[in-house]
Amino acid sequence: MRYRCPKCNRYGMQWDARAKVLVCYYSTCNYVIRMNNHQDIPRTKQIISAIKKEAKEIQHKNIDNIIPIA
Repeated sequence: MRYRCPKCNRYGMQWDARAKVLVCYYSTCNYVIRMNNHQDIPRTKQIISAIKKEAKEIQHKNIDNIIPIA
């Protein structure tokens, strides 16, 4: 499942289970969001709240349409 990246605004954020971070897979962006220590895959609500929090910090605005794309 992919989510909208708060930096480049494209649907490229994916959960990387090895690094336990959200990563934008576009090579021109490669933005990383570190989440709290997760032992398993985070739920969709946890991912969306982490992306919204990061968007407020880097863009100083809200992203409302962070709808996952399958």
